[in-house]
Amino acid sequence: MTLAKTRSVGLVGVDGYVVDVEAAITSGVPGLHLVGLPDTALNESRDRVRAAIFNSGEEWPNRHVTISLFPASVPKRGSTFDIAIATAILAAAEAIPPRSCAGLVLIGELGLDGRLRAIPGVLPAVLAAANAGCRTVVVPHPNTAEARLVPDIEVIPAASLRSLLSLL
Repeated sequence: MTLAKTRSVGLVGVDGYVVDVEAAITSGVPGLHLVGLPDTALNESRDRVRAAIFNSGEEWPNRHVTISLFPASVPKRGSTFDIAIATAILAAAEAIPPRSCAGLVLIGELGLDGRLRAIPGVLPAVLAAANAGCRTVVVPHPNTAEARLVPDIEVIPAASLRSLLSLL
């Protein structure tokens, strides 16, 4: 089994909470399984993430992939977990070093072509990450100015999954 972990942020209104995103690649029937109370938009990330990984020039692991979103008892909503899920999968597949994303908080929606799309709620998400003691966040390039309003946190803007992987 190969395992990798990163983090993202879930929002309930303007209150945010850090979510651990773990990817495990194991033997078994190939497929992607999300656990941890994902909503419909988050369940649809399977298709966005798979296409974005493929269109970023990376290989999809043709094995059983489980994504765990912790805390499991709190509902997760939206597409802002896409970049964390994709990065955790690629780290578990050893396309990037797993330690390169372990300390990051990744917030952003992926387009099918691998580009990161601007998202609403970046300011409360980055504030939640900072309040939880996180020091580095990755956000879509168009959300950079908003994310940099939070003091004492390093903001890494990314235009695409490919550009993020190059950094990692």
